[in-house]
Amino acid sequence: MARKALDAGFTGDVAQEKGVAAKAKTAVHRVRDEAGSVAAHAVDHPAATGSAIAAVGLLSFVVGYMLGVSSASRDRRWYH
Repeated sequence: MARKALDAGFTGDVAQEKGVAAKAKTAVHRVRDEAGSVAAHAVDHPAATGSAIAAVGLLSFVVGYMLGVSSASRDRRWYH
C-alpha cells in the first residue's frame, strides 16, 4: 500500500494559514491523499475491488428497481 511521507524534523514556528483558500487547499490535499490510498488498495487487491464494485452495482440496481416499481401507477389494468 502507499505510505505517506513523514513531515518530521521541522522545529520552527508554523504560521497557521487562515481563510477559505487555506482550508480549501488543505481539503484538496486530504482528498488527494485519500484517493491515492484507495487507488493503491485497488491495485493491491483487485479481486476485492471488483467484488465491491459488483456489490454496489447490484445494490444500486435493486434500489432503482424497487423505486421504479413503487412509483408505478396502481390504476393501470393490463387486461381488457
